[in-house]
Amino acid sequence: MSSKVQNNIEAKSSEATRPCVLLRSSWQTVNIGDIGHSPGVITLLEKHIPEARIVLWAGNVDRGVREMLLRRFPDLEIVQGQMGPDGRGDNEDLERALEEADLLLHGSGPSVVAQDDLEDWIKRTDKPFGIYGVTIDPLAIRTQPDEGGSLQDQRDAVRALPADHISADLRAVLEKSQFVYCRDSLTLEYLQLQKVNCPCIEFAPDGAFGCDLHDDASADAFMSKHGLKTGEFLSVIPRLRYTPYHEIHHQPQTPVTRERGRISDKYVDTDLSKMGATITAWIEKTGMPVLLCPEMTYQVEVAKRLYDEHIPAEVKDKVVWRPDYWLPDEACSTYERSHTVLSLDNHSPIFALALGTPTIFLRHPTDTTKGWMWPDIGMDEWFFEIDLCEGPEITEALLRIAEDRPAALETVERLMKGVRAQQASTMAKVRESLEAAHAARVGTV
Repeated sequence: MSSKVQNNIEAKSSEATRPCVLLRSSWQTVNIGDIGHSPGVITLLEKHIPEARIVLWAGNVDRGVREMLLRRFPDLEIVQGQMGPDGRGDNEDLERALEEADLLLHGSGPSVVAQDDLEDWIKRTDKPFGIYGVTIDPLAIRTQPDEGGSLQDQRDAVRALPADHISADLRAVLEKSQFVYCRDSLTLEYLQLQKVNCPCIEFAPDGAFGCDLHDDASADAFMSKHGLKTGEFLSVIPRLRYTPYHEIHHQPQTPVTRERGRISDKYVDTDLSKMGATITAWIEKTGMPVLLCPEMTYQVEVAKRLYDEHIPAEVKDKVVWRPDYWLPDEACSTYERSHTVLSLDNHSPIFALALGTPTIFLRHPTDTTKGWMWPDIGMDEWFFEIDLCEGPEITEALLRIAEDRPAALETVERLMKGVRAQQASTMAKVRESLEAAHAARVGTV
């Protein structure tokens, strides 16, 4: 037997003896937040269960995402595909991953995105699965979009739902799960009110809080080109009240998308004017420039509208508009180099805090219950509901960060200390489930 063949046999044997997590994640690539879920959870698994073999069962890894993940995790195995009616993977790599996995872990997301896959897993095997860091928003599924409401409005609405509101299919999946970690407390309360009977239903921060991606070279090159210096600029991320997915995915309009568009159009200039006033005050008071950048592909043009229509001519030369979409590794490096991040979207502030940068989040009333995750981690002074505040309130909070950045950095550390403690606690449960499943599998080999 050749040494090469022998080495391959030994490698496969060693691989088979390691506990294996199959992470179902990577939902889409038009949003750096959805991209960031996967590397965040993988980083947590690496840190807290270093002996585990991790296989990513990815939905989408195009736009350079596969290459980005492999730069950060060179040993990561990535599979794609679907389970068929017979419970088998529709390709050899996926089938092997399904067979060798000890634990199927559903990653963070706006819902139990891969519910169908969990149902197929239950039919296929008695091996365990768990759900890590999701929102289950009972108010998000509406026959007709509305203008939303405050966090308290959401809580009141959830508490008024009938006790049998949750779908039978979703209940069945949740009740067969080893654990369900909710990334916001209102999701947690909803499942408790619905009396979902799972051994562990608790809070866990969004998996993206674990993200530590970097592309320093790209960030430095862009900053150098536009005269931005580390620690001396504000990053700003705008958004619309409803994401225009029909435009992103080139789909026809429907009554629902038309109504969402009407609501977005109604408020876009009001929202951007508040951001524009804050940006102007920032420049006038600090002299530091501003970078307008996207979290989603469509926000490139929203940022251009902010620049063109809501930034006064006298400060325009201090504002940089990024004309293209980026990946989370470059975004993370940029946010890490920012003085502060001001965002209307949820995951850029997550990346910023994880990398040690102060951040202010502005919540739209049309956002899902995931908006609760900010008070859930204790971020009160930097969290604003955009319809319940005026521009000066946001400006005052931002300028307080500029006036005493050491105190702001202490706040970041306090927030992340709590997040890291919850990550450690929840990953301990993942480890417990994985070890029990692996012991059962190895014992039968």
